[in-house]
Order: sequence, then structure tokens, then C-alpha cells
Amino acid sequence: MTDNDLKNYKRKKVLMFVAGGTGGHIYPSLSLITKMKKCSFLIFTDERGRRYYENFFVKTRLNYKIFSNKVTSPSNKKIINKIIALFQLLLSLVKSLSILLVQKPDIAIGFGGYPTVAPMLAAKFFSIPSIIHEQNAIIGRGNKLLSKITNKLALSFVKTKKIENVKNIIFTGNPVRKEFEEIGNNNINQLTSKKSFTILIYGGSLGASYFSKELTSIMCSLPKEIRRNIKIIQQVRIEDLENVRNNYKTNKIEAEVSTFFQNIYKKFELSDLIITRAGGSSVAEILASCKPAIFVPLPNSFENHQHENAKFFEINNCGWIFDQIKNSENDLQNLIKDIFKNQKKLISIRKKLKDLSNKLSNLRKGKTPSDTLSDLILEMTKDSNKEIKFYVKKS
Repeated sequence: MTDNDLKNYKRKKVLMFVAGGTGGHIYPSLSLITKMKKCSFLIFTDERGRRYYENFFVKTRLNYKIFSNKVTSPSNKKIINKIIALFQLLLSLVKSLSILLVQKPDIAIGFGGYPTVAPMLAAKFFSIPSIIHEQNAIIGRGNKLLSKITNKLALSFVKTKKIENVKNIIFTGNPVRKEFEEIGNNNINQLTSKKSFTILIYGGSLGASYFSKELTSIMCSLPKEIRRNIKIIQQVRIEDLENVRNNYKTNKIEAEVSTFFQNIYKKFELSDLIITRAGGSSVAEILASCKPAIFVPLPNSFENHQHENAKFFEINNCGWIFDQIKNSENDLQNLIKDIFKNQKKLISIRKKLKDLSNKLSNLRKGKTPSDTLSDLILEMTKDSNKEIKFYVKKS
């Protein structure tokens, strides 16, 4: 059923999900939507996020409506850009208020990013119960602002930084698809691959130039005995696709290279080692699947939060950090060579990841992040039993 089929559709619970347009904000919300299929959904996002959600919903029979706003960061140093950003925020607020005046959800859940600010403020205006979910080890600016007016701040990290004055905090973890959790429950005591040592390389939802160029060069410069015994599965940007494929072919490295993997969990399942950025969703998927990883934090992430995300694994001795600015290419080469020659280390890492995962699960009374958040939503809407009507104009 598409959004245009929602006219006069009645449901007991309508959930308002608000998220910025990157995968790190979108994926946790999709995991939660999958968990709460009996509900209807109002989605507020930007144009990038709209594409994610439309691709997701078209394969389901869920009831939904998507609204998108154009919002940019007000933190830009140029005065004119700040003025434009604030004007966009005001327009988004007016639009959100007008939408919620008609379509009143039972609860609003924000997943971060500047597009969340205006809709969540509008939800507060209408006294709609609300939750903000923070995916990273340092709370983002938008979430920090909203945490002061929402009912609950849900955390992915137990010791999230810069939340000293925030009340009503709950540790939920970061929701991931159940397939990642299933990987983490299987074959902890053995390596994944039988014929070759498989390395999955991906640089977040949009790929990464550094991964396509420098990292590919590092892999191609490994000793011959390693190159002929590894398989690379790598996500690259479309403009780098042919170059990366040709480099691996020239250096006789078995490789599967693509711009996007629809079901990335299948590649996780095949992999012995993962090399990735350290965004909120990536680290959550690593933890859930108990897959050893080398994290390459994005250097210009807000307040270096990706490094903080990765440090959580390093201090628990279940992951490695490679700083693409401070470390040399030889450092990463030597690390990969050491792991390849001592592959039993990976089994030890998987066990440590599993122990860490279980420890965090105990803090949630044995529940997964998706279960914890969905139970919280149900608890906060338990007194809501009103009939909801969607009014949708034909486009």
C-alpha cells in the first residue's frame, strides 16, 4: 500500500519518525519500523532520506506518508549561509506545524540530523510524546538541543559524552537488522571463509574517496603470498568503480566491487575482517554481528565522534583504529599482514565482541536495541487508543 492509499485509513497507533538523510540516521529507524509493522508511519526527512524510505516502503505493505524538508546546517561560517539555514528551519517548522495540525501521531521519534529539529519542535508544540535517539558516542548538536524538550533521550553508548545536564536518559543501544544479530549468534569459534581470507571494505552509506584510492592501493601493495590468498569485497563510489576493479585485476586479487550492496549483512556473513568508517550504524552492525573490524574514522566528523565510536572497541580490546591522517599506510599494511598471519586473533576478537554484546544486553535486561526502543514506544503510547485519519492529496 502506497502513501496515496492512506486516505481515511484508520489505525490505533501512528508513529512519527524524523531523521536526517544519511544512512547513519535512517538505518536505525528502518530497523525499528520493521519491528513495529502493526503501526502506521509519518516520516519527516530531507530529499536524501526520502529516497531511502521510498526504496524501503515500496517493498512492504506498511501504511506510511513521507514529508521532506530542505534544511542545511546553521554552523556554516559564512553569514549568508547561516541566514539561509535559519530561514529553511523556519519554513520547515511552519510546514511541520501545518502537517501535524491535521495528522496527529501518537508519538514522535527523532534519529538525529538537522531535518529533525523543526518537526520535533512542532511535535512539542502539540504536546506529542517524544523520544530522541542518539547513535554516536558524542551527542550531535541537533539532538542536544532537542534533548532538553523531549520526554526521553535514548542512547546507543552507555557513556555518551556531553549529556551532563540531560534528564530522562535511557540506554537502548542502536537498532540494527535482525540479520546482523543472527550472524553474531553463529560460529563465534571459527573463521568464516574456507578457501580464502575475505575482507569487506566499505566507507559508509555513500562510499569514501579515501577507501577507493588509498586503501585500494594499500591492499594492492600487500605481499604476493597474501594477495593470492585473500578476497576483497568492496563498496566504492561510482566514479571510482572501474579504477578499483582494474587495480585488483592487475594485482591478481580476487575482488567483488560494487557501488552498493543491497543486503550488506550477506557480505558481513562472508567476511573474516571488515574495514569501515566508524559511524553509528557501522559500529552497531559490527557489535551485533561480532565481526572483527579495523575502523578508519572520518577525519572531519563532528567533534571527532567517529573516533570516539571506534575507541569504544579499542579500549575493550575488540577492534583496531587506523587514523588516516596520523598513521602511515605502512601502519595499516603491517596490521593487515599481522592479522593475516595470525588469524586465530580474529576468533579471540569475536569472542570478546560477543562478551561485550552480552554485557550490554544485560543492561537492557536481555533485550535487543530494537526490542528496547519498541517497548519504550508502546509504554509511552499505552493510553493512546484514538482513531487516526490520514488526509492525503492526490499528486
